[in-house]
Amino acid sequence: MHLRKSTLFISIGSLAISFLWSIFFSTLTLVRVSDILFLFTLLFLVIGCFLWVCSSGLFDFFQYSWKKTFRKTKEDYPILSDIGRTSYRFWLEPAFILFCLSLIFLGLSYL
Repeated sequence: MHLRKSTLFISIGSLAISFLWSIFFSTLTLVRVSDILFLFTLLFLVIGCFLWVCSSGLFDFFQYSWKKTFRKTKEDYPILSDIGRTSYRFWLEPAFILFCLSLIFLGLSYL
C-alpha cells in the first residue's frame, strides 16, 4: 500500500496535537492520548465512509430523480459517485493509521 505524504503529515500532526492537547488540558497519560487520537480517527472515518458510500453510486438514483423533478434549472450538476470516488482514500488512510496508533497507545498503557 502506497501512502501519500499528506497522509503521513496528517497522522503526525494529529499525534502532535493529541500530545499537546493532553499536556495543556490535563495530565499526559497514554490512555488520554489514545482517547484523543480516537476522536481524530472518528472525524476522518465518518467523512471517509460517507464519501465511500457516495462513490458506490448509492445516491445517484436519488440525485437523478431530484434533477428530474426540478427541471427548472438547466445546470448540469456533477454526479455524486464521481465526487466521492477521488477523495475517500484521502480520508480513510489517516483514519486507519490513527486508529492503529490509538490501539498501540492503549495497549502500552496497560503494560
